[in-house]
Amino acid sequence: MAPLNSLADIPHTRINAVRFFQTWIANHSRPFFHNKAVYDFSAGSGYIANLFRQAGANVKAFDLFPDQNQYADLACAYVDLQQPLPLGSAVADVVICSETIECIPDQNALFTELSRVLKPGGILLLTTANPSSLRSRFSQFIQESEHYSTALPNETNAMVRWPGESRGYFSKVFIIGILRMRTLAALQGLRLRQVHPSPVSSTSCLLLFLFPLIWFFSWKAYRKGVRRDPENRSIYGEMFRLNTSWTVLTGKHLNLEFEKSVHA
Repeated sequence: MAPLNSLADIPHTRINAVRFFQTWIANHSRPFFHNKAVYDFSAGSGYIANLFRQAGANVKAFDLFPDQNQYADLACAYVDLQQPLPLGSAVADVVICSETIECIPDQNALFTELSRVLKPGGILLLTTANPSSLRSRFSQFIQESEHYSTALPNETNAMVRWPGESRGYFSKVFIIGILRMRTLAALQGLRLRQVHPSPVSSTSCLLLFLFPLIWFFSWKAYRKGVRRDPENRSIYGEMFRLNTSWTVLTGKHLNLEFEKSVHA
């Protein structure tokens, strides 16, 4: 396998995700990874899978294009996340889905499958671009794109294919915000345990003058939800906190940690 000499070798689109995984692994002791079954369903070139392997985990890598694997000294198997996973249930302690959910049309089906392969109490680590940031909300207002200076993918570039292959995946056509992801995950017994920090967007910081407006309308929505459904106050409270979180509003990336319910 080719050596990974520095973060400069990693494509810009994945650098924030890789930094997050480096930090997440560093924050856990080596015994934590002993005998842990880690399934990376978006292995790409293999650098994230290799990080977990080096930490001592038992890693299984999967990708739509397994031949991309350059940096992980382990086999990478073919998987199409638009189809049911060819795996048993409750087999993984940790599932990785990095820079992928925004490419999947049926995101509810994806959450269903990722939850199914997780053991009760298992962890899903999911990273994606942050459409819930103020910069992205402004970009949506301007031209429905992830970034105001970049056009939304169209019929000429929306489908990414491996050279010589007919199969492919969509390129950020189905970007999804944190509140919708939280809901789809919760429907499958996955609780959002933590939103991890990411690099801050300067544009989002400039747009923080809108924060009082966001807070006010989020509070109104929270109060209205609680009046209609007081038994689920905690759910509306979590949604309010996420929609007014400075980590969410200013971060360039969403680095999310979910935990599967032991009763799921």
